[in-house]
Amino acid sequence: MKKALIITDIQSDFLGNMDYIYPLCQKYLDNHAKEYDLVILTHWKHVENENENTLLLKSDGAKVIEKRGYSALTDEVKQLLQENNIELVHLGGIDSDMAVIATMYNLLDAGYKVQMLEGLLASYSTRNWESTTIMRFVLGDENVLNVGGGRVWM
Repeated sequence: MKKALIITDIQSDFLGNMDYIYPLCQKYLDNHAKEYDLVILTHWKHVENENENTLLLKSDGAKVIEKRGYSALTDEVKQLLQENNIELVHLGGIDSDMAVIATMYNLLDAGYKVQMLEGLLASYSTRNWESTTIMRFVLGDENVLNVGGGRVWM
């Protein structure tokens, strides 16, 4: 089964109280990106960052996709998933209770198998626990993977 990794919106203008998530996501990319057939990093463009590159993550071969709404399943992402014959998508990023969960639902509606990388999720509202509870209910415990976390040294 061909799989993709989508990490949403790890960008300097979004971190705030979630600055721990950037090194966790970068470490995961450094160690695991080659395990995926496709890696997508989204960059949410909005009025305040329209002409700036605030995306923090980097990974050789990753596709950087600009988006202007919550879900990462843009037309461009749909096309990339189809072109690469992706069946399984791993998700992580900011904001677990908005962008990540919106992407999860859109991917499910589009027929993809979805698994969440619990250690790579963060929430502005500190509602990460509630988000993962919903994800477990919708996807099943076996599809919320306890990977990607760890200690962060800044």
